[in-house]
Amino acid sequence: MAPLLSSSSSRNRSKLLIVLAAILTLTVFLLSTRKQNNTPSSWTHRRLHTTSRLIHSIAASHCDTTIYPDLCISTLLSIPDLPNKSLPAVLTAVVNHTADAVISSSRNCSTILRYNHRRLDPRQRLALSDCIELLDATLDDLRLASQDLRSSLRRRRLSYRADLATVLSAAITNQFTCLDGFAFTPNAESIRPKIQHRLVHISRLVSNALAMSKKIPPSIESSGAFEEYENLKGDGFPTWLGKMDQQILQAPAPAPGPTPEGLLMPDLVVAKDGSGNFTTVGEAVAAAPNNSATRFVIYIKEGGYFENVEVGKNKINMIWIGDGIGRLSSSPAGTSSTDGPLSDPPPSLSSERVSSPGT
Repeated sequence: MAPLLSSSSSRNRSKLLIVLAAILTLTVFLLSTRKQNNTPSSWTHRRLHTTSRLIHSIAASHCDTTIYPDLCISTLLSIPDLPNKSLPAVLTAVVNHTADAVISSSRNCSTILRYNHRRLDPRQRLALSDCIELLDATLDDLRLASQDLRSSLRRRRLSYRADLATVLSAAITNQFTCLDGFAFTPNAESIRPKIQHRLVHISRLVSNALAMSKKIPPSIESSGAFEEYENLKGDGFPTWLGKMDQQILQAPAPAPGPTPEGLLMPDLVVAKDGSGNFTTVGEAVAAAPNNSATRFVIYIKEGGYFENVEVGKNKINMIWIGDGIGRLSSSPAGTSSTDGPLSDPPPSLSSERVSSPGT
């Protein structure tokens, strides 16, 4: 009986060893798998994935009211440290990103104009020059918007949200004004497609920024968007308008001969008959000072002035006055009322008693 017991005991020990070995193998496998799942690379991967989803969610939240959400989200995803930025800070980054696109578009127009100058029709060259000037104005608008936003970050409030919306709206309009300048130029399709994509891209970026700006709550300290424009003095003029400007607006046009006391004294006179300082408006504008600190008045006597007048953005504080609608008209050189305008001039001046064809 002893051998039988010994054999049975041996088999039991063998089974036990096999079971223990299996348990040990399974334990080692589980420990190895757990260790592998807790390696720094795996933990970092999971954390990056979670962070990426968070950033995308924040971007989508900022862009949920925009017309071009995909473009908006892709723009915001390029902003560093997006989760820790306030909405004005995010909007500032978007505006700066748009400004870079404007600079690129302006360089593109300048390159086309420079390398194709001799082959371009004069109206094509003028339309491209207008686009470059409008892009420059857009860049100024965006810089104003960025400045307002940075100022709001320092004050922790945005007092002039409507001012910001006005500036951004003007930036959108400039792009379409540029494209409209090619509507009446010969062979416009040889130039317009080369600039259109960039301009449309800019307008969409600005549109997104405009939609996002509406999420910024206005300051409770401001009763209106343009509060200083809403308050009127007893004479009906706004409080911000100075006494000298009131006199300019109220004064009748200068009469021939010596200027009577109390009437407007122009700085320059344009007359077709040679009785003034210049015979063309363009000459008078060129002679006007740049960045004038005071109003510079140009009196344009009655007549028809058919010329292309470029008013640069440095010609500030300039006022044109004429002899009255119907007695003075101006239109681009070589055009008629059926040709259509090249583009709107920069808003660098104000005019009184001056009419254009079709107005």
